[in-house]
Amino acid sequence: MDSPVWRWVGMALLAVVLAVAFSAYLRPDFVAGLANRFIMCF
Repeated sequence: MDSPVWRWVGMALLAVVLAVAFSAYLRPDFVAGLANRFIMCF
């Protein structure tokens, strides 16, 4: 199960997730709204 193909798939998936997360920070209104929703849960 630890073949190089699965390792590359996992790394590519991680790179996509990180790219989406970092691109969200280019929209400050989205990040502020997300932070407000998170704080309101507590």
